[in-house]
Amino acid sequence: MTQHSLAADRRGSWLPTLPLIGAKVLELRKRRTPMIVLVAFTVVLPVLYYGVRLLLHLSNPSQYEAAGATDAFATAGTLMDEFGFIIAVTLGATAGTSDLTDGMFRHLVITGRSRLALYLARIPAGLAILCSMAAVGFAVTCLVTAFAHNPTPAGAVVPSPGDMTDVGLWLELDLIIGFTVGLGLGSLMGQRTVPIILLILLEIPITPILADHKLPGFINGERLVVGIAMDQLKPAVLSGGTTVGPGGGGPRSLHLPLMPGWFLAAVIGGWIIGWSVLGAWKMCTRDT
Repeated sequence: MTQHSLAADRRGSWLPTLPLIGAKVLELRKRRTPMIVLVAFTVVLPVLYYGVRLLLHLSNPSQYEAAGATDAFATAGTLMDEFGFIIAVTLGATAGTSDLTDGMFRHLVITGRSRLALYLARIPAGLAILCSMAAVGFAVTCLVTAFAHNPTPAGAVVPSPGDMTDVGLWLELDLIIGFTVGLGLGSLMGQRTVPIILLILLEIPITPILADHKLPGFINGERLVVGIAMDQLKPAVLSGGTTVGPGGGGPRSLHLPLMPGWFLAAVIGGWIIGWSVLGAWKMCTRDT
């Protein structure tokens, strides 16, 4: 294969082509177990949550609130955030190691395609699947909140369309972080199990503990944890949501001094770009 032929079909370009991205989408969709888990935690979870609340309310309206109550929206959003991050990490680590586990990495390299393009194609492919499924689940949450609620008592905070938009964008950002970090760490380590375990530990026990406690002399270090930055960006309408992990069963509050906007952007961008660079570097230098 000549350099001219490679240039003609853009195989040597570091930019992923649409056919390459489409191939990665199909490759991920064929992985039955990750897809089942993805649908379960992004779509089935809110449907079951609101379905149970609706049945309880219909059975005893005086004891159980309507399915679309404000606190239900906060809890559903918080659960979608925490479980969504975990499934995003799982899908990212799977995308970052699929060629290695399937024994296809050498075959892809000898076709002449750019290794960087092979890595970058995984990002839009994975996010297209992940964000679309999450959008369906969040749409269910918004519809139930809008059409299945009781008259609002005085002083209660009701999620407005703007609030719902903010929550949706915040959840999508959380999924992007989880996927790109999982992808980079999976590619760097060459396996998916350990990265998934490490990032679940970061999400459930470590981040809540750091958010609830000031460590003398290490406050700036705590601020570098991406979950702390995301907690500060968390929309106020989710403040009453039930959390998972240490302190679960009630809302999580941030006990650290607030960070300026530029620092938040630097932390979140640093995690996304930094892990993407490390993952791409490992793929570009990995032995075949």
